[in-house]
Order: sequence, then C-alpha cells, then structure tokens
Amino acid sequence: SPVTSVAGMPVLLANPRIALSTGSVFAAWDGVDRGPLGDWSNGRNDLEAPASVLVPAIAGLIAWLAARPGATFARMSGSGATVYAIGTDAAGPALQSAASASAWSPSPGSASRSAARPSIRFPGG
Repeated sequence: SPVTSVAGMPVLLANPRIALSTGSVFAAWDGVDRGPLGDWSNGRNDLEAPASVLVPAIAGLIAWLAARPGATFARMSGSGATVYAIGTDAAGPALQSAASASAWSPSPGSASRSAARPSIRFPGG
C-alpha cells in the first residue's frame, strides 16, 4: 500500500538528556530482522526496546508524547535517545504548547539516571 505523506504535519521532538551510545543499543538488540516496515503509521523501531531498557526515560517520553492532544504517532528516532510525535494538521498548536519542558513529568524510575529535564522542541515553532 502507498505510504501516506507526512509533509506539513506537526512534529514534536524530545530528548531525555541521558547519554546513550549507538554501540550499546545495537549490542542490546536481539538482531532479529522483522521484515519490511510498510506504511509508516504501522511502523516500528526495532531499536526502541533495547534503548528503553538502557534508558527507561525513553519509554516515558514516548508515552508522554503519545498522550498529547492531537498526537497520532510517537516513536524513537534511530538508535535514540531522541523521540518524536507526529500529529494531525489541527494538532500543531497543542503540540507546540506541549513543548514546555516543565509540562513533562517523568514516570517512576525514569528520572533515576538524570535529574535533568528533557529537551523538548517544536521545529519551526
């Protein structure tokens, strides 16, 4: 099936500000090829699980982003630790207002490796 374009859709980026090396994520990955991704909206990031084990704040940020009004998709980018949410066209203002780092509250245990607030950015906002 054709891939739906994400051009022009609002995106919110967040990083937990906890160091995470690409090598350690790949070392923790099970190495299983889960096949082609197909449509991005049904996609996955096979490195998300091992990265979240190494830095639990990643899973907390993904859950927080996914719960933002208008967010339709949240995942980790590459081998981490930056995560993102994509929203509907109408979600731009809500996602932009969520870009306040003070609005994020970590899940229990997710802040144990760092007291720093995550870096949250709304590109172009």
